[in-house]
Amino acid sequence: MKIKKDRSAFYGILGETIDIYQAEHAVSAAFAKLGGYSSATRDRCKVVVGHDDSPAADMMTSAVCAALCASGADVITLGLVPSGAVSCLTSICEATMGVMITGGSFDSNMSGLKFYQKDGRQVTGELLQAIHDATDAGATVGCKQLGRIQPADRATIGMYQRNLVDASGYTMFESIKIAVDCKGSASAPFVRTVLEQLGATVSFMTEKDGLPGVSGFENPSALIDYVRDTESDIGFAFSADGEMCIVALPDGRFLESERLAEVFGKVYGKAYNNEEVTPVIMVSDNCHIALAPYIKSMGAEAKTVTGDYSYLAEEYAGYDSVIMAVDRFNGVIFPRRSCVPDGLMTAVMLLSCMNRMGMSIGELASEVPKLIRSATTVIIPAGAFIPVLRTTDLEEEIRVLRSYLSGDGRVLMYRPEANKVEIIVEGIKAHQVTNVTERAEKLVRDNLRVPDGTSVYRRPTSDDSQPKQTEQPAAGE
Repeated sequence: MKIKKDRSAFYGILGETIDIYQAEHAVSAAFAKLGGYSSATRDRCKVVVGHDDSPAADMMTSAVCAALCASGADVITLGLVPSGAVSCLTSICEATMGVMITGGSFDSNMSGLKFYQKDGRQVTGELLQAIHDATDAGATVGCKQLGRIQPADRATIGMYQRNLVDASGYTMFESIKIAVDCKGSASAPFVRTVLEQLGATVSFMTEKDGLPGVSGFENPSALIDYVRDTESDIGFAFSADGEMCIVALPDGRFLESERLAEVFGKVYGKAYNNEEVTPVIMVSDNCHIALAPYIKSMGAEAKTVTGDYSYLAEEYAGYDSVIMAVDRFNGVIFPRRSCVPDGLMTAVMLLSCMNRMGMSIGELASEVPKLIRSATTVIIPAGAFIPVLRTTDLEEEIRVLRSYLSGDGRVLMYRPEANKVEIIVEGIKAHQVTNVTERAEKLVRDNLRVPDGTSVYRRPTSDDSQPKQTEQPAAGE
């Protein structure tokens, strides 16, 4: 089991670098570190557990719940929910901790664990490292009074939905037509309920509207086309764990974290103009260059934090005037509404801003440029593979290529089929998009291996309907 480089979660390849026994040790260690069962008082504690739609979710959930019961915890299972719901309900239910079981986007066998403290903040940094060390030592917590498992009732789940509705400021969205793609997202069970409760007209993509099994979050052009086809005012697609959303505009543009931050900043900056308080926006260092000039122009103060959103959450607690925390890879946090990024929360807040300003999303995002798009496919020859220990690092390296896009655009990688890797690059300058596409393709090629460990690759042709075995490099090549 490994800790992500940003020290925000455990992750691994199921059955190889992470298994159910490690998961059991990890939650036992987390339960003990976060103030779980006390042998002195024999108090039983509540733990909230949720999962996304990854293939291993059911199996991992069973292992996690079993370990918690053996540790003396009463478990409230939320089922399929976004990370934001686990954070929110951990706090509302006064639970000792929360656990989110979530997979990776690149390999279907990827699985991971995120832990939340009783106030809803994600466990990160030194505390997560301590849990990791205890996990490696095979830590278990035993007790005579075993816990029980109870599915969350509608009232409990409704508290999360109420939090989303409250974020709207009770402005209704009757005049807004919304296109949504939430295939494979943990936000799916809540999108229709929340948006229609607020009066919006919602239409949902089906698999035939886009690439099979690929969500609009990974293939923004499909969502943009769907917005046009349905003549919608705005489109949303949500990430697998529900932490992020991207926004599609009718004019063919799309917005993600930094650009959404600009839109929100425009609205909130005006709200603070008549106050003597300088608004503070917390920015992770991976998007500081893109956002810093804009933050200064709106009269706000930027506080840069090294690390991802979980570090932002630790830092913004010291500032009463923080209006937003932004991380390129994880989304936007609204401190007064949530301790973690929540894509559906972001969508509701954006729709509320449109109502409050009396402006369309196109008008709010008038300064956001349209991006140039490039896509390439790497065919994996028969017998070749990408080592499982390299998949997450490779995905991270490809995401880092975004620094070559002058702070604008995105780089996405996913596998629509077992023998294909799709790479999508979008940016504002054609030569940068071409350069990043070539670099990303080379990274994937360089990581292809055959069983003897050597690299193997051949450039696919238009005639490649099925991958063919390629010759192995001669010794010394």
